Amino acid sequence: MKYLIIIACIVAPLLLGAQKTETFYDYNWQPCEAENARFYGTLQKTDSGWLRKDYFLASKSLQMQALYEDKACKIQNGDCFYFYANGKPSITGRMLHGKKEGICLQYYFNGMMADSAMYHNGVSVGNRIMWHRNGYPSDSIAHVNDSTDVHISWFDDGSLFSAGYLLNGKKYGKWKYYHRNGTLAAEEKYWDGEVIAKSYFKDDGSPQTDTAFAKTSATFKKGGNEGWKKYLEKNSHWPTGLSLANTNFVTIGVEFTINEEGKPEDIDVVIPFHPEFDKIAEDIIRQSPVWIPAMSNNRKVKERFRQPLTFQQEE
Repeated sequence: MKYLIIIACIVAPLLLGAQKTETFYDYNWQPCEAENARFYGTLQKTDSGWLRKDYFLASKSLQMQALYEDKACKIQNGDCFYFYANGKPSITGRMLHGKKEGICLQYYFNGMMADSAMYHNGVSVGNRIMWHRNGYPSDSIAHVNDSTDVHISWFDDGSLFSAGYLLNGKKYGKWKYYHRNGTLAAEEKYWDGEVIAKSYFKDDGSPQTDTAFAKTSATFKKGGNEGWKKYLEKNSHWPTGLSLANTNFVTIGVEFTINEEGKPEDIDVVIPFHPEFDKIAEDIIRQSPVWIPAMSNNRKVKERFRQPLTFQQEE
């Protein structure tokens, strides 16, 4: 029988002097005792403000580093860096008195860039480019003037997804949405971000009269939310031959996408614990029965989910 005493092994190298405070956090980022922790944070007063560093406890790798104006860590003021559990960057940027300032970059779990934007006083300024996980452009926002932008989006194979105008950051006027084959899926008219008129079309170009399911979230085909819960409970088994000395519960955080065929893809263990638990959690998602894919503006689209999976050790 293999025994793991996770907390004791991890915390020992991180013991700090009196100049820093230290806090343990559970899966939901609530302060907790060390034996229930998934994250570990330090806070230190510096000449520039309060420097906070958070770590993934399982790997001791950095999850976040940022400067704050206040000890309560409510107002960021300075450079900010966020990381995924695999060590790759998640977000990099700068905050000025709690608002984004300058270039802000976001990345996918696989290291590909997701978003590049310039901010002033918390508002995106200038042109903005976003990408899909595979490197194809996903969105382009081009500024026409101080209040108007042109927003064009693409599917992850490069085909046109949608196009329209933004007025003060909200959809305005006529927007067009497309099927992957290039035919028009929907034409909607907006006022102050709200739809005031709409027309839908099938992928052969004919009118779509039944619009009840033009916008829906992806749903587990075998029983919806309750069926999905039962599937997870049935398949979340404790690793054979592994025992924990300080807890009987382990929660793993997994993100995944349900594609247009209703199948899971791009599975990332974003809150890991131990390789054996992590692999079981990843396999459960990968082997999932088919879902009913999400619908947006009258066409099937991908949808991203974050799912906690809890394992219980029998006493």
